[in-house]
Amino acid sequence: MEQWTLPKVFYEQLNRLRNRTFLIHKKDGEWQNVSWAEVGDKVRNLSLGLMKLGVKKGDRISVISETRPDYAYTVTDIANTGAIFTGIYQTNSPKECAHVINDSGAKVVFAENRAQCEKILKAAETCPHLEKIIVFDGFSPVEDPRVMTLSALYALGRAEYEKNGEKEYLERLHDVKPEDVTAIIYTSGTTGPPKGVMDTNRGILMNLREYTKFFPVDETDRGLSFLPMAHALELRNGHWFHINFGIEQVYAEGMRQLFDNVREMNPTFFFTTPRFFEKHYNIISAEIEKASRFRKKVIKWCLKAGARYNDDSWNVKGRNPDIFASLSYALAKKLFINAVREKVGRKLRYGGVGGAPMTAEMLNFFRACGVPLYEGYGLTEGCGQLAVNRPGVFKFGTVGKPLDGIEVKIRDDGEIIARGWLCTPGYWNNSKATGELYEGDWLNTGDIGAFDEDGFLKITGRKKEILITSGGKNVSPSYIENILKLSPYISQAVVFGEGKDYLVALLTLNQEEVKRYAEKNGIAYRDYAELITKKDILDLIQREVDYQNRDVAKVEQIKRFTILKDEFSQEREEVTPTFKIKRNIITERYRDVVAGMYE
Repeated sequence: MEQWTLPKVFYEQLNRLRNRTFLIHKKDGEWQNVSWAEVGDKVRNLSLGLMKLGVKKGDRISVISETRPDYAYTVTDIANTGAIFTGIYQTNSPKECAHVINDSGAKVVFAENRAQCEKILKAAETCPHLEKIIVFDGFSPVEDPRVMTLSALYALGRAEYEKNGEKEYLERLHDVKPEDVTAIIYTSGTTGPPKGVMDTNRGILMNLREYTKFFPVDETDRGLSFLPMAHALELRNGHWFHINFGIEQVYAEGMRQLFDNVREMNPTFFFTTPRFFEKHYNIISAEIEKASRFRKKVIKWCLKAGARYNDDSWNVKGRNPDIFASLSYALAKKLFINAVREKVGRKLRYGGVGGAPMTAEMLNFFRACGVPLYEGYGLTEGCGQLAVNRPGVFKFGTVGKPLDGIEVKIRDDGEIIARGWLCTPGYWNNSKATGELYEGDWLNTGDIGAFDEDGFLKITGRKKEILITSGGKNVSPSYIENILKLSPYISQAVVFGEGKDYLVALLTLNQEEVKRYAEKNGIAYRDYAELITKKDILDLIQREVDYQNRDVAKVEQIKRFTILKDEFSQEREEVTPTFKIKRNIITERYRDVVAGMYE
Protein backbone atom coordinates (compact mmCIF):
# COMPACT_ATOMS: atom_id res chain seq x y z
CA MET A 1 0.00 0.00 0.00
CA GLU A 2 3.00 2.28 0.60
CA GLN A 3 3.54 2.81 -3.15
CA TRP A 4 -0.09 3.27 -4.12
CA THR A 5 -1.30 6.64 -5.39
CA LEU A 6 -4.75 7.90 -6.36
CA PRO A 7 -3.97 7.78 -10.12
CA LYS A 8 -2.61 4.22 -9.81
CA VAL A 9 -5.71 3.13 -7.86
CA PHE A 10 -7.94 4.63 -10.56
CA TYR A 11 -5.98 2.91 -13.34
CA GLU A 12 -6.03 -0.50 -11.63
CA GLN A 13 -9.76 -0.24 -10.89
CA LEU A 14 -10.41 0.82 -14.49
CA ASN A 15 -8.70 -2.30 -15.85
CA ARG A 16 -10.56 -4.53 -13.38
CA LEU A 17 -14.05 -2.98 -13.61
CA ARG A 18 -14.26 -1.71 -17.19
CA ASN A 19 -17.82 -2.93 -17.80
CA ARG A 20 -19.16 -2.05 -14.35
CA THR A 21 -20.98 1.17 -13.50
CA PHE A 22 -18.76 4.03 -12.35
CA LEU A 23 -21.47 6.63 -11.70
CA ILE A 24 -25.18 7.26 -12.18
CA HIS A 25 -26.68 10.64 -12.96
CA LYS A 26 -29.91 12.04 -14.36
CA LYS A 27 -29.92 13.34 -17.92
CA ASP A 28 -33.03 14.49 -19.81
CA GLY A 29 -35.18 13.26 -16.93
CA GLU A 30 -33.76 9.71 -16.95
CA TRP A 31 -31.10 8.07 -14.79
CA GLN A 32 -28.06 7.19 -16.90
CA ASN A 33 -25.29 4.72 -16.04
CA VAL A 34 -21.72 5.62 -17.04
CA SER A 35 -19.26 2.73 -17.11
CA TRP A 36 -15.68 2.65 -15.93
CA ALA A 37 -14.60 2.21 -19.57
CA GLU A 38 -16.42 5.39 -20.62
CA VAL A 39 -14.95 7.33 -17.70
CA GLY A 40 -11.49 5.93 -18.46
CA ASP A 41 -11.69 7.33 -22.00
CA LYS A 42 -12.99 10.71 -20.79
CA VAL A 43 -10.31 11.07 -18.12
CA ARG A 44 -7.49 9.99 -20.46
CA ASN A 45 -8.52 12.43 -23.18
CA LEU A 46 -9.08 15.30 -20.75
CA SER A 47 -5.68 14.59 -19.17
CA LEU A 48 -3.98 14.59 -22.58
CA GLY A 49 -5.81 17.81 -23.39
CA LEU A 50 -4.45 19.47 -20.26
CA MET A 51 -0.95 18.22 -21.05
CA LYS A 52 -1.30 19.63 -24.57
CA LEU A 53 -2.15 23.01 -22.98
CA GLY A 54 1.15 22.81 -21.10
CA VAL A 55 -0.01 21.61 -17.68
CA LYS A 56 2.92 20.07 -15.82
CA LYS A 57 3.22 17.95 -12.72
CA GLY A 58 2.69 20.11 -9.64
CA ASP A 59 0.70 22.82 -11.45
CA ARG A 60 -2.44 23.96 -9.62
CA ILE A 61 -5.86 23.75 -11.24
CA SER A 62 -9.06 25.14 -9.68
CA VAL A 63 -12.68 24.06 -10.22
CA ILE A 64 -15.83 26.07 -9.46
CA SER A 65 -19.01 24.07 -9.97
CA GLU A 66 -21.77 22.18 -8.25
CA THR A 67 -20.99 18.50 -7.70
CA ARG A 68 -21.74 16.71 -10.99
CA PRO A 69 -20.17 14.04 -13.25
CA ASP A 70 -18.02 16.57 -15.15
CA TYR A 71 -16.55 17.61 -11.82
CA ALA A 72 -15.68 13.98 -11.01
CA TYR A 73 -13.95 13.49 -14.37
CA THR A 74 -12.02 16.73 -13.93
CA VAL A 75 -10.78 15.98 -10.39
CA THR A 76 -9.58 12.59 -11.63
CA ASP A 77 -7.79 13.89 -14.69
CA ILE A 78 -6.11 16.62 -12.61
CA ALA A 79 -4.75 13.92 -10.29
CA ASN A 80 -3.67 11.70 -13.19
CA THR A 81 -1.59 14.48 -14.75
CA GLY A 82 0.19 14.98 -11.43
CA ALA A 83 -1.35 18.45 -11.09
CA ILE A 84 -2.90 19.69 -7.83
CA PHE A 85 -6.65 20.25 -7.44
CA THR A 86 -8.08 23.26 -5.61
CA GLY A 87 -11.83 23.63 -5.20
CA ILE A 88 -13.69 26.93 -5.19
CA TYR A 89 -17.20 27.09 -3.71
CA GLN A 90 -19.73 28.11 -6.35
CA THR A 91 -21.20 30.70 -3.97
CA ASN A 92 -17.85 32.50 -3.64
CA SER A 93 -17.64 36.11 -4.75
CA PRO A 94 -15.10 37.17 -7.45
CA LYS A 95 -12.87 38.50 -4.67
CA GLU A 96 -12.98 35.17 -2.81
CA CYS A 97 -12.30 33.29 -6.06
CA ALA A 98 -9.31 35.51 -6.73
CA HIS A 99 -7.87 34.69 -3.29
CA VAL A 100 -7.88 30.95 -4.01
CA ILE A 101 -6.53 31.39 -7.55
CA ASN A 102 -3.72 33.71 -6.45
CA ASP A 103 -2.82 31.89 -3.24
CA SER A 104 -2.61 28.52 -4.98
CA GLY A 105 -1.07 29.93 -8.16
CA ALA A 106 -3.68 28.17 -10.32
CA LYS A 107 -2.98 28.50 -14.04
CA VAL A 108 -6.23 26.84 -15.16
CA VAL A 109 -9.78 27.14 -13.80
CA PHE A 110 -12.69 24.88 -14.74
CA ALA A 111 -16.03 26.72 -14.46
CA GLU A 112 -19.47 25.12 -14.49
CA ASN A 113 -21.36 27.50 -16.78
CA ARG A 114 -21.44 30.97 -18.27
CA ALA A 115 -22.30 32.65 -14.94
CA GLN A 116 -19.34 31.04 -13.18
CA CYS A 117 -17.09 31.77 -16.17
CA GLU A 118 -17.98 35.46 -16.00
CA LYS A 119 -17.29 35.43 -12.26
CA ILE A 120 -13.82 33.97 -12.89
CA LEU A 121 -13.16 36.52 -15.65
CA LYS A 122 -13.98 39.24 -13.10
CA ALA A 123 -11.63 37.61 -10.58
CA ALA A 124 -8.96 37.24 -13.27
CA GLU A 125 -8.54 41.03 -13.36
CA THR A 126 -6.30 40.53 -10.32
CA CYS A 127 -4.92 37.09 -11.34
CA PRO A 128 -2.25 37.80 -13.97
CA HIS A 129 -0.92 34.22 -14.05
CA LEU A 130 -4.31 32.62 -14.92
CA GLU A 131 -3.93 31.17 -18.42
CA LYS A 132 -7.09 29.23 -19.22
CA ILE A 133 -10.76 29.00 -18.21
CA ILE A 134 -12.50 25.79 -19.29
CA VAL A 135 -16.30 25.75 -19.12
CA PHE A 136 -18.30 22.56 -18.56
CA ASP A 137 -21.49 23.71 -20.28
CA GLY A 138 -21.42 24.79 -23.91
CA PHE A 139 -22.59 28.38 -24.54
CA SER A 140 -22.20 31.32 -26.87
CA PRO A 141 -18.52 32.21 -27.20
CA VAL A 142 -17.08 34.68 -24.73
CA GLU A 143 -14.81 37.23 -26.36
CA ASP A 144 -11.74 36.16 -24.43
CA PRO A 145 -8.93 33.97 -25.81
CA ARG A 146 -8.47 32.32 -22.40
CA VAL A 147 -11.92 30.69 -22.50
CA MET A 148 -12.61 27.27 -24.03
CA THR A 149 -15.25 24.58 -23.47
CA LEU A 150 -14.77 21.18 -21.87
CA SER A 151 -15.79 19.52 -25.14
CA ALA A 152 -13.02 21.43 -26.94
CA LEU A 153 -10.49 20.25 -24.34
CA TYR A 154 -11.75 16.69 -24.77
CA ALA A 155 -11.41 16.96 -28.56
CA LEU A 156 -7.87 18.28 -28.16
CA GLY A 157 -6.93 15.30 -25.99
CA ARG A 158 -8.68 12.79 -28.24
CA ALA A 159 -6.76 14.07 -31.27
CA GLU A 160 -3.53 13.70 -29.32
CA TYR A 161 -4.48 10.13 -28.34
CA GLU A 162 -5.39 9.17 -31.92
CA LYS A 163 -2.10 10.58 -33.14
CA ASN A 164 0.38 9.44 -30.47
CA GLY A 165 -1.47 6.96 -28.23
CA GLU A 166 -1.54 7.09 -24.43
CA LYS A 167 2.13 6.48 -23.64
CA GLU A 168 2.77 10.01 -22.38
CA TYR A 169 -0.44 9.91 -20.31
CA LEU A 170 0.54 6.63 -18.61
CA GLU A 171 4.07 7.89 -17.96
CA ARG A 172 2.66 10.98 -16.26
CA LEU A 173 0.14 8.89 -14.28
CA HIS A 174 2.79 6.50 -12.98
CA ASP A 175 5.18 9.36 -12.18
CA VAL A 176 2.94 10.49 -9.30
CA LYS A 177 4.42 9.54 -5.89
CA PRO A 178 2.57 8.70 -2.65
CA GLU A 179 4.05 11.74 -0.90
CA ASP A 180 3.02 14.13 -3.71
CA VAL A 181 0.40 16.75 -2.88
CA THR A 182 -2.79 15.97 -4.83
CA ALA A 183 -5.16 18.62 -3.46
CA ILE A 184 -5.17 21.96 -1.67
CA ILE A 185 -8.36 22.29 0.36
CA TYR A 186 -9.13 25.78 1.61
CA THR A 187 -10.34 26.30 5.16
CA SER A 188 -13.56 28.13 5.94
CA GLY A 189 -11.92 31.46 6.68
CA THR A 190 -13.99 32.32 9.74
CA THR A 191 -11.28 34.55 11.28
CA GLY A 192 -9.30 35.63 8.20
CA PRO A 193 -8.45 34.68 4.61
CA PRO A 194 -8.88 30.92 3.95
CA LYS A 195 -5.68 28.87 4.17
CA GLY A 196 -4.86 26.04 1.77
CA VAL A 197 -4.37 22.66 3.46
CA MET A 198 -2.21 20.21 1.52
CA ASP A 199 -3.53 16.67 1.01
CA THR A 200 -1.18 13.94 -0.19
CA ASN A 201 -1.95 10.77 -2.11
CA ARG A 202 -0.80 8.67 0.83
CA GLY A 203 -2.82 10.63 3.39
CA ILE A 204 -6.12 10.23 1.54
CA LEU A 205 -5.61 6.53 0.76
CA MET A 206 -4.55 5.58 4.28
CA ASN A 207 -7.55 7.36 5.77
CA LEU A 208 -9.98 5.58 3.43
CA ARG A 209 -8.55 2.16 4.13
CA GLU A 210 -8.46 2.73 7.87
CA TYR A 211 -12.09 3.85 7.79
CA THR A 212 -13.28 0.66 6.11
CA LYS A 213 -11.86 -1.48 8.91
CA PHE A 214 -14.96 -0.43 10.82
CA PHE A 215 -17.35 0.16 7.91
CA PRO A 216 -16.66 -2.55 5.33
CA VAL A 217 -17.95 -1.89 1.81
CA ASP A 218 -17.85 -3.84 -1.43
CA GLU A 219 -18.81 -3.43 -5.07
CA THR A 220 -22.48 -4.14 -4.31
CA ASP A 221 -22.68 -0.89 -2.33
CA ARG A 222 -23.88 2.41 -3.74
CA GLY A 223 -22.78 5.84 -2.55
CA LEU A 224 -24.27 9.31 -3.00
CA SER A 225 -22.60 12.61 -3.90
CA PHE A 226 -24.29 15.92 -3.22
CA LEU A 227 -22.01 17.97 -0.94
CA PRO A 228 -19.64 20.53 -2.53
CA MET A 229 -16.49 18.86 -3.91
CA ALA A 230 -14.51 21.88 -2.64
CA HIS A 231 -15.19 20.50 0.84
CA ALA A 232 -12.84 17.85 2.23
CA LEU A 233 -15.69 15.48 3.18
CA GLU A 234 -17.03 15.14 -0.38
CA LEU A 235 -13.61 15.06 -2.04
CA ARG A 236 -12.19 12.37 0.26
CA ASN A 237 -15.20 10.37 1.43
CA GLY A 238 -17.28 10.82 -1.69
CA HIS A 239 -15.17 10.96 -4.85
CA TRP A 240 -11.99 9.12 -3.88
CA PHE A 241 -13.83 6.71 -1.58
CA HIS A 242 -15.94 5.31 -4.40
CA ILE A 243 -12.96 5.07 -6.79
CA ASN A 244 -10.81 3.34 -4.19
CA PHE A 245 -13.42 0.65 -3.49
CA GLY A 246 -15.04 0.36 -6.91
CA ILE A 247 -18.47 1.46 -5.67
CA GLU A 248 -21.26 2.92 -7.81
CA GLN A 249 -21.73 6.59 -7.07
CA VAL A 250 -25.04 8.39 -7.60
CA TYR A 251 -24.81 12.10 -8.37
CA ALA A 252 -27.84 13.97 -7.02
CA GLU A 253 -29.52 16.50 -9.32
CA GLY A 254 -29.19 19.19 -6.65
CA MET A 255 -30.12 19.98 -3.09
CA ARG A 256 -33.77 20.65 -3.97
CA GLN A 257 -34.14 17.19 -5.51
CA LEU A 258 -32.03 15.41 -2.90
CA PHE A 259 -34.85 13.73 -0.97
CA ASP A 260 -36.46 12.49 -4.20
CA ASN A 261 -33.13 11.25 -5.55
CA VAL A 262 -32.44 9.26 -2.38
CA ARG A 263 -35.84 7.57 -2.62
CA GLU A 264 -35.33 6.81 -6.32
CA MET A 265 -31.77 5.49 -6.21
CA ASN A 266 -31.48 3.97 -2.71
CA PRO A 267 -27.83 4.45 -1.74
CA THR A 268 -26.53 1.97 0.84
CA PHE A 269 -24.43 4.60 2.64
CA PHE A 270 -23.28 8.19 2.38
CA PHE A 271 -21.46 10.86 4.33
CA THR A 272 -23.18 14.10 5.19
CA THR A 273 -23.75 16.86 7.70
CA PRO A 274 -26.59 16.28 10.21
CA ARG A 275 -28.97 18.58 8.33
CA PHE A 276 -30.16 15.87 5.91
CA PHE A 277 -31.37 13.62 8.73
CA GLU A 278 -32.59 16.53 10.87
CA LYS A 279 -34.98 17.63 8.10
CA HIS A 280 -36.38 14.12 7.76
CA TYR A 281 -36.70 13.79 11.52
CA ASN A 282 -38.59 17.07 11.82
CA ILE A 283 -40.98 16.11 9.01
CA ILE A 284 -41.64 12.67 10.53
CA SER A 285 -42.04 14.17 14.02
CA ALA A 286 -44.64 16.62 12.69
CA GLU A 287 -46.56 13.73 11.10
CA ILE A 288 -46.46 11.77 14.36
CA GLU A 289 -47.71 14.82 16.25
CA LYS A 290 -50.81 14.91 14.03
CA ALA A 291 -51.51 11.17 14.52
CA SER A 292 -54.29 9.81 16.74
CA ARG A 293 -53.56 8.72 20.30
CA PHE A 294 -53.79 5.05 19.27
CA ARG A 295 -51.43 5.56 16.32
CA LYS A 296 -48.90 7.29 18.59
CA LYS A 297 -48.94 4.27 20.90
CA VAL A 298 -48.35 1.97 17.94
CA ILE A 299 -45.39 4.08 16.77
CA LYS A 300 -43.93 4.12 20.27
CA TRP A 301 -44.11 0.31 20.39
CA CYS A 302 -42.54 0.05 16.92
CA LEU A 303 -39.60 2.24 17.94
CA LYS A 304 -39.12 0.19 21.11
CA ALA A 305 -39.10 -3.03 19.05
CA GLY A 306 -36.71 -1.46 16.55
CA ALA A 307 -34.36 -0.30 19.29
CA ARG A 308 -34.20 -3.83 20.74
CA TYR A 309 -33.59 -5.50 17.36
CA ASN A 310 -30.98 -2.96 16.22
CA ASP A 311 -29.19 -2.78 19.58
CA ASP A 312 -25.47 -2.90 18.85
CA SER A 313 -24.92 -5.30 21.77
CA TRP A 314 -25.98 -8.17 19.48
CA ASN A 315 -22.89 -7.47 17.34
CA VAL A 316 -20.65 -7.16 20.37
CA LYS A 317 -21.84 -10.54 21.64
CA GLY A 318 -21.46 -12.08 18.19
CA ARG A 319 -25.11 -13.17 18.17
CA ASN A 320 -28.16 -12.56 16.02
CA PRO A 321 -31.23 -10.98 17.64
CA ASP A 322 -33.42 -13.55 19.40
CA ILE A 323 -36.68 -14.83 17.92
CA PHE A 324 -38.87 -12.45 19.93
CA ALA A 325 -36.83 -9.42 18.84
CA SER A 326 -36.88 -10.60 15.22
CA LEU A 327 -40.64 -11.19 15.07
CA SER A 328 -41.39 -7.90 16.85
CA TYR A 329 -39.17 -6.00 14.44
CA ALA A 330 -40.76 -7.64 11.41
CA LEU A 331 -44.17 -6.41 12.59
CA ALA A 332 -42.78 -2.96 13.50
CA LYS A 333 -41.42 -2.60 9.97
CA LYS A 334 -44.83 -3.22 8.47
CA LEU A 335 -46.58 -0.89 10.89
CA PHE A 336 -44.20 2.09 10.79
CA ILE A 337 -40.49 1.60 10.16
CA ASN A 338 -40.73 0.79 6.43
CA ALA A 339 -42.42 4.16 5.89
CA VAL A 340 -39.45 5.89 7.50
CA ARG A 341 -37.01 3.84 5.44
CA GLU A 342 -38.77 4.90 2.25
CA LYS A 343 -37.99 8.53 3.11
CA VAL A 344 -34.28 8.11 3.90
CA GLY A 345 -33.54 5.25 1.49
CA ARG A 346 -34.83 1.75 2.07
CA LYS A 347 -31.41 0.18 1.41
CA LEU A 348 -29.41 2.59 3.56
CA ARG A 349 -27.13 0.57 5.89
CA TYR A 350 -25.56 3.47 7.75
CA GLY A 351 -24.74 7.15 7.51
CA GLY A 352 -21.55 8.96 8.47
CA VAL A 353 -22.20 12.42 9.91
CA GLY A 354 -19.95 15.24 11.06
CA GLY A 355 -19.62 18.98 11.35
CA ALA A 356 -22.22 19.45 14.10
CA PRO A 357 -23.73 17.33 16.89
CA MET A 358 -26.99 15.40 16.69
CA THR A 359 -29.34 14.79 19.61
CA ALA A 360 -29.37 11.39 21.28
CA GLU A 361 -33.12 11.36 20.63
CA MET A 362 -32.57 11.70 16.89
CA LEU A 363 -29.75 9.14 16.78
CA ASN A 364 -31.87 6.67 18.75
CA PHE A 365 -34.81 7.21 16.40
CA PHE A 366 -32.89 6.39 13.23
CA ARG A 367 -31.06 3.48 14.85
CA ALA A 368 -34.42 2.00 15.87
CA CYS A 369 -35.44 2.29 12.21
CA GLY A 370 -32.38 0.34 11.11
CA VAL A 371 -30.27 3.33 10.05
CA PRO A 372 -27.37 3.72 12.49
CA LEU A 373 -25.72 7.13 12.20
CA TYR A 374 -22.11 7.38 13.29
CA GLU A 375 -20.66 10.71 14.33
CA GLY A 376 -16.97 11.33 13.82
CA TYR A 377 -14.34 14.03 14.24
CA GLY A 378 -12.10 15.26 11.51
CA LEU A 379 -10.63 18.52 10.31
CA THR A 380 -9.26 19.69 7.00
CA GLU A 381 -5.76 19.72 8.48
CA GLY A 382 -6.20 16.12 9.64
CA CYS A 383 -6.64 14.81 6.07
CA GLY A 384 -9.66 12.81 7.25
CA GLN A 385 -11.21 11.39 10.40
CA LEU A 386 -9.16 11.48 13.61
CA ALA A 387 -11.84 9.77 15.69
CA VAL A 388 -15.11 8.04 14.90
CA ASN A 389 -17.94 6.12 16.47
CA ARG A 390 -18.24 2.67 14.94
CA PRO A 391 -20.29 -0.53 15.22
CA GLY A 392 -19.82 -1.96 18.71
CA VAL A 393 -17.84 1.10 19.87
CA PHE A 394 -20.02 4.18 20.05
CA LYS A 395 -21.50 6.56 22.57
CA PHE A 396 -24.10 9.26 22.02
CA GLY A 397 -22.83 12.80 22.57
CA THR A 398 -19.26 11.93 21.54
CA VAL A 399 -17.30 11.65 18.29
CA GLY A 400 -15.99 8.20 19.15
CA LYS A 401 -12.45 6.95 19.70
CA PRO A 402 -9.26 7.77 17.73
CA LEU A 403 -8.36 5.69 14.69
CA ASP A 404 -5.54 3.17 14.93
CA GLY A 405 -2.16 4.81 14.48
CA ILE A 406 -3.47 8.23 15.54
CA GLU A 407 -2.56 9.64 18.95
CA VAL A 408 -4.92 12.21 20.42
CA LYS A 409 -4.26 14.13 23.63
CA ILE A 410 -5.79 17.03 25.53
CA ARG A 411 -3.51 19.92 26.56
CA ASP A 412 -3.86 21.54 29.97
CA ASP A 413 -5.83 24.38 28.35
CA GLY A 414 -8.28 21.86 26.87
CA GLU A 415 -7.03 21.97 23.26
CA ILE A 416 -7.10 18.71 21.32
CA ILE A 417 -3.75 17.79 19.73
CA ALA A 418 -3.01 14.86 17.43
CA ARG A 419 -0.15 13.17 15.67
CA GLY A 420 0.23 10.27 13.27
CA TRP A 421 0.20 9.34 9.61
CA LEU A 422 -3.00 11.31 8.93
CA CYS A 423 -1.84 14.86 9.52
CA THR A 424 -1.25 17.35 6.68
CA PRO A 425 2.27 18.40 5.63
CA GLY A 426 1.07 21.95 6.24
CA TYR A 427 -0.50 24.98 4.60
CA TRP A 428 0.27 25.80 0.99
CA ASN A 429 2.43 28.86 0.50
CA ASN A 430 2.20 29.74 4.22
CA SER A 431 5.19 28.62 6.30
CA LYS A 432 4.23 30.92 9.18
CA ALA A 433 0.81 29.32 9.60
CA THR A 434 2.33 25.85 9.21
CA GLY A 435 4.77 26.65 12.01
CA GLU A 436 1.86 27.63 14.24
CA LEU A 437 -0.06 24.50 13.27
CA TYR A 438 2.56 22.15 14.71
CA GLU A 439 4.50 21.92 17.93
CA GLY A 440 7.07 19.26 17.22
CA ASP A 441 5.10 16.51 15.53
CA TRP A 442 1.86 17.36 17.38
CA LEU A 443 -0.86 19.05 15.32
CA ASN A 444 -2.75 21.81 17.14
CA THR A 445 -6.36 21.28 16.11
CA GLY A 446 -7.67 24.52 17.63
CA ASP A 447 -10.62 22.54 19.03
CA ILE A 448 -11.47 22.22 22.71
CA GLY A 449 -12.54 18.83 24.03
CA ALA A 450 -12.13 16.07 26.58
CA PHE A 451 -12.09 12.29 26.90
CA ASP A 452 -14.74 10.68 29.06
CA GLU A 453 -14.12 7.81 31.48
CA ASP A 454 -14.48 5.26 28.65
CA GLY A 455 -12.03 6.95 26.27
CA PHE A 456 -14.61 8.58 24.01
CA LEU A 457 -13.80 12.06 22.71
CA LYS A 458 -16.21 14.96 23.10
CA ILE A 459 -15.81 18.29 21.25
CA THR A 460 -16.90 21.40 23.14
CA GLY A 461 -15.71 24.35 21.05
CA ARG A 462 -12.96 26.30 19.30
CA LYS A 463 -9.98 27.63 21.23
CA LYS A 464 -9.87 31.00 19.42
CA GLU A 465 -13.55 31.60 20.17
CA ILE A 466 -13.39 31.09 23.93
CA LEU A 467 -14.90 34.06 25.78
CA ILE A 468 -14.25 35.00 29.39
CA THR A 469 -17.14 36.25 31.51
CA SER A 470 -16.86 39.03 34.12
CA GLY A 471 -16.51 36.27 36.72
CA GLY A 472 -13.43 34.89 34.96
CA LYS A 473 -15.14 31.75 33.61
CA ASN A 474 -14.05 30.38 30.22
CA VAL A 475 -17.02 29.64 27.96
CA SER A 476 -17.11 28.08 24.48
CA PRO A 477 -19.78 29.93 22.47
CA SER A 478 -19.78 27.37 19.62
CA TYR A 479 -20.57 24.56 22.08
CA ILE A 480 -23.64 26.46 23.33
CA GLU A 481 -24.61 27.49 19.77
CA ASN A 482 -24.61 23.86 18.66
CA ILE A 483 -26.82 22.93 21.62
CA LEU A 484 -29.28 25.73 20.80
CA LYS A 485 -29.45 24.56 17.16
CA LEU A 486 -30.60 21.13 18.31
CA SER A 487 -34.03 22.76 18.62
CA PRO A 488 -36.07 22.16 15.45
CA TYR A 489 -37.14 25.82 15.60
CA ILE A 490 -33.66 27.43 15.77
CA SER A 491 -31.58 27.47 12.58
CA GLN A 492 -28.65 29.70 13.58
CA ALA A 493 -27.27 31.02 16.85
CA VAL A 494 -24.44 33.35 17.85
CA VAL A 495 -23.58 33.65 21.54
CA PHE A 496 -22.03 36.70 23.24
CA GLY A 497 -20.79 37.42 26.76
CA GLU A 498 -17.16 38.53 26.74
CA GLY A 499 -16.56 40.40 30.00
CA LYS A 500 -20.26 40.25 30.91
CA ASP A 501 -22.24 38.82 33.81
CA TYR A 502 -24.36 36.57 31.60
CA LEU A 503 -24.66 35.23 28.04
CA VAL A 504 -26.99 36.44 25.30
CA ALA A 505 -27.68 35.15 21.81
CA LEU A 506 -28.74 36.26 18.35
CA LEU A 507 -31.07 33.66 16.85
CA THR A 508 -32.54 32.97 13.45
CA LEU A 509 -35.44 30.56 13.13
CA ASN A 510 -36.41 27.65 10.94
CA GLN A 511 -39.20 29.39 9.04
CA GLU A 512 -40.87 26.18 7.90
CA GLU A 513 -41.12 24.76 11.42
CA VAL A 514 -42.22 28.05 12.99
CA LYS A 515 -44.96 28.55 10.37
CA ARG A 516 -46.10 24.97 10.91
CA TYR A 517 -46.31 25.66 14.67
CA ALA A 518 -48.31 28.84 14.00
CA GLU A 519 -50.75 26.99 11.75
CA LYS A 520 -51.26 24.21 14.28
CA ASN A 521 -51.87 26.67 17.12
CA GLY A 522 -54.07 29.14 15.23
CA ILE A 523 -51.61 32.05 15.35
CA ALA A 524 -52.63 34.69 12.78
CA TYR A 525 -49.96 36.76 11.02
CA ARG A 526 -49.49 38.77 7.83
CA ASP A 527 -45.89 37.82 7.07
CA TYR A 528 -42.87 36.15 8.67
CA ALA A 529 -41.49 39.44 10.02
CA GLU A 530 -44.69 39.90 12.04
CA LEU A 531 -44.84 36.23 13.07
CA ILE A 532 -41.52 36.28 14.95
CA THR A 533 -42.73 39.21 17.07
CA LYS A 534 -45.84 37.36 18.27
CA LYS A 535 -45.91 36.58 21.98
CA ASP A 536 -46.76 32.92 21.30
CA ILE A 537 -43.64 32.54 19.13
CA LEU A 538 -41.43 34.39 21.61
CA ASP A 539 -42.75 32.10 24.35
CA LEU A 540 -42.07 29.06 22.15
CA ILE A 541 -38.43 30.06 21.60
CA GLN A 542 -38.03 30.92 25.28
CA ARG A 543 -39.18 27.38 26.14
CA GLU A 544 -36.71 25.96 23.62
CA VAL A 545 -33.85 28.01 25.08
CA ASP A 546 -34.85 27.03 28.63
CA TYR A 547 -34.94 23.37 27.57
CA GLN A 548 -31.41 23.53 26.14
CA ASN A 549 -30.21 25.49 29.20
CA ARG A 550 -30.87 22.38 31.31
CA ASP A 551 -27.85 20.59 29.83
CA VAL A 552 -25.21 23.26 30.48
CA ALA A 553 -23.59 24.85 33.51
CA LYS A 554 -25.24 27.95 34.97
CA VAL A 555 -22.54 30.23 33.54
CA GLU A 556 -23.25 28.78 30.07
CA GLN A 557 -27.00 29.42 30.14
CA ILE A 558 -28.56 31.97 27.78
CA LYS A 559 -30.36 34.68 29.76
CA ARG A 560 -31.63 36.83 26.88
CA PHE A 561 -31.95 36.46 23.14
CA THR A 562 -33.00 38.43 20.06
CA ILE A 563 -34.64 36.86 17.00
CA LEU A 564 -33.44 38.20 13.64
CA LYS A 565 -35.72 38.24 10.61
CA ASP A 566 -33.04 37.28 8.07
CA GLU A 567 -30.60 34.40 8.31
CA PHE A 568 -26.88 35.13 8.32
CA SER A 569 -25.71 34.92 4.70
CA GLN A 570 -22.61 34.51 2.62
CA GLU A 571 -23.68 37.43 0.43
CA ARG A 572 -23.37 39.73 3.45
CA GLU A 573 -20.09 37.99 4.40
CA GLU A 574 -21.61 36.78 7.70
CA VAL A 575 -21.00 33.07 7.04
CA THR A 576 -18.52 31.00 5.04
CA PRO A 577 -19.52 28.81 2.06
CA THR A 578 -19.96 25.96 4.56
CA PHE A 579 -22.18 28.21 6.74
CA LYS A 580 -19.70 28.65 9.58
CA ILE A 581 -20.28 32.02 11.20
CA LYS A 582 -17.79 34.86 10.82
CA ARG A 583 -17.91 35.95 14.42
CA ASN A 584 -15.96 39.19 14.05
CA ILE A 585 -18.22 40.52 11.29
CA ILE A 586 -21.43 39.58 13.11
CA THR A 587 -20.15 41.09 16.36
CA GLU A 588 -19.46 44.41 14.65
CA ARG A 589 -22.65 44.44 12.56
CA TYR A 590 -24.99 43.69 15.48
CA ARG A 591 -23.08 45.56 18.16
CA ASP A 592 -26.06 47.76 19.11
CA VAL A 593 -28.51 44.85 19.18
CA VAL A 594 -26.22 42.88 21.49
CA ALA A 595 -25.63 45.93 23.69
CA GLY A 596 -29.40 46.32 24.02
CA MET A 597 -29.65 42.86 25.62
CA TYR A 598 -27.41 44.05 28.46
CA GLU A 599 -29.39 47.20 29.26
